[in-house]
Amino acid sequence: MAWDEWEELKAAAAQRRAGGTGTPVHTRLNQLAPAGGGGGAPDIAIRTKGVHGAAEDTETLSRHAMTRLSHSLDASDAVAAAHQGNGWLSPARLKTCAAKWEGQLVSLARQMGELSAQLKDSAHGYDKADAEAEARLRAAVQDLGQV
Repeated sequence: MAWDEWEELKAAAAQRRAGGTGTPVHTRLNQLAPAGGGGGAPDIAIRTKGVHGAAEDTETLSRHAMTRLSHSLDASDAVAAAHQGNGWLSPARLKTCAAKWEGQLVSLARQMGELSAQLKDSAHGYDKADAEAEARLRAAVQDLGQV
């Protein structure tokens, strides 16, 4: 990329950050968007039903993938075996390639299983935090009623 092209890209990015006005746009933290400036009512609720569902789906996919992987490359093995001993290098290379590919697929299926467990942990963490917040709120309301 030419230097002048890089400078043009940087200038365009700076212009976008400035909102086209030349004045930097500041990030709004802990406040609502200005009237007419987009955004809706703030909503920080985490709906764990969807997270639990995604975790279950991911776990199911991982199990199915692992089950199907056990014989997914049998055709490659059969081809390699049929051409073994003819003096060609391709059967051995095919066997090596198939083994590496199977290793990649198994790794991916394991990662899906790990991600499923992490999604479950996350959803349970949100559920636990919600229950704790509810218990504290109830205790606070009860204490206010006794004052």
